[in-house]
Amino acid sequence: MAGVEDIYRSEFRERVLAGRPRSLLEVGCGSGLFLRSVRDDVIRLAGIDPDSEAVDALHAEGFEVSVGHGEALPFRDGEFDVVVFSFVPHHCSAWAVALREAVRVARHSVEILDIWFDESVPDQRVARDFDGWCRQVDRLGGMVHNAPMSPGELLAPLAEKGLLAHDYACRRMSAPWPQDDRDARIAERRALAAQHAGLREDLERILADARRLGMSDIGCVQMTVELGG
Repeated sequence: MAGVEDIYRSEFRERVLAGRPRSLLEVGCGSGLFLRSVRDDVIRLAGIDPDSEAVDALHAEGFEVSVGHGEALPFRDGEFDVVVFSFVPHHCSAWAVALREAVRVARHSVEILDIWFDESVPDQRVARDFDGWCRQVDRLGGMVHNAPMSPGELLAPLAEKGLLAHDYACRRMSAPWPQDDRDARIAERRALAAQHAGLREDLERILADARRLGMSDIGCVQMTVELGG
């Protein structure tokens, strides 16, 4: 059975392809999940990612990919029909710069998929706290792992451009956060978290809340910023 993240990715793929782009750039392409999913549907596919090993592996598969960061895209203005961020905004060291760069090199639209929590629901607030704990430990290890942004925060860097046409949907499937995934996330971070008493105490509190209130899986925001052209 597909997990909620896989379902969100599939829905996002359909959103991106609805505009029938002939060229597409993915910022933060990682291991290539999204690029592979649209390989047969887009004439020119490109990707950029700071992980040189991931880029080398995608090169070996024949993808047009390069090492780099979203904050400095090595492409011409309007070079791609669409620029895509798939679960990447919270990994950008300077989201405002990365989004403006995406707008610069896109002709028709910028497409965004990222994590979202419905904070009106108790089990989502617990999930938000657990996710935040994981991010805090990751930052101690040197990773860029920022808090997820609301739709308004995602769009804020474009305020000076006036009202750009945009569409977004906050989507959440009501499902428990899988126990094996929770356990794996904790295990991956246990050694680093053990060095900080406050982090150990925070985790104990979050897990106690999860036993009392439950912990549901992540939601997502899916967004299209229309540029014309």
